Amino acid sequence: MRSLLLVIGAAGVVSIAGILSNALVMAILLALALALIWAFVRMEKRTSVRVLPRLTYQAGSTLRWVYLTIALLASGVAVETFLPLFSQRLGGLPPVAAGFFGAALSLGWSVTQVVSSSARREQTVRRQRVAGPGLLAAGLAVLALLQYRDASLLVVIVWLPVLLIAGAGIGLAMPHLSVAAMASTTDKQEGEKAAAAIATVLTMSTAFGAALAGLLVNVGGPSLVSSARWLLFGFALLSALGMLTALRADRNGTHLAQGRSEGEVGATRGP
Repeated sequence: MRSLLLVIGAAGVVSIAGILSNALVMAILLALALALIWAFVRMEKRTSVRVLPRLTYQAGSTLRWVYLTIALLASGVAVETFLPLFSQRLGGLPPVAAGFFGAALSLGWSVTQVVSSSARREQTVRRQRVAGPGLLAAGLAVLALLQYRDASLLVVIVWLPVLLIAGAGIGLAMPHLSVAAMASTTDKQEGEKAAAAIATVLTMSTAFGAALAGLLVNVGGPSLVSSARWLLFGFALLSALGMLTALRADRNGTHLAQGRSEGEVGATRGP
């Protein structure tokens, strides 16, 4: 499928940019990656066989904003790739202990998701969808400020709860984003397609997140402290954007719900 090849190509271009040192070439490759993503969206709108459901590209769609929020949240997990390195080089931890820090973000995600998925009140669910990206952004930003060369043991210990809190932001919002994807249309079949495509969105965001993580670490080099801060602040910014996409999804979802209510009232009254 040509549209899928465009996504793979964009992720590959970002990965290549991440191993280069020439700023001009990196900028050109990033522009090329954006062009490939734009071409992907254009092709998806026109083709009959799509990577994402047709509803994603319709005007006023809630689904596109739900998918963007999921992608921005899930891409934050890419920082785990470099956390063991930072823990060893900056915190002086042995490899075994550094590995636990690498898994802390996912642990916070998993534990919090079990608890947050029990929320049922619509207002609570909406708040969690918006608060999740904000919590992840705050956690990554605080962690960036705690990056020092030869960090003290106390500072290194603080990294762990900060990572758990950051991961909790993903777990807070992700279960409800899956439900929002299914509820983005009144068509049951399209809703099932929208929910099934979440796995595709997660795969794509993971690939882009890993490529972007390598790029940010390279931009911050040769200082490891600078690399760590570029990485963490960069993904904190992306996570903060997730708050805006979540708010937009909620706004469009409210309009959709109002439309359903009006339709039900009209059907009840009859001609």
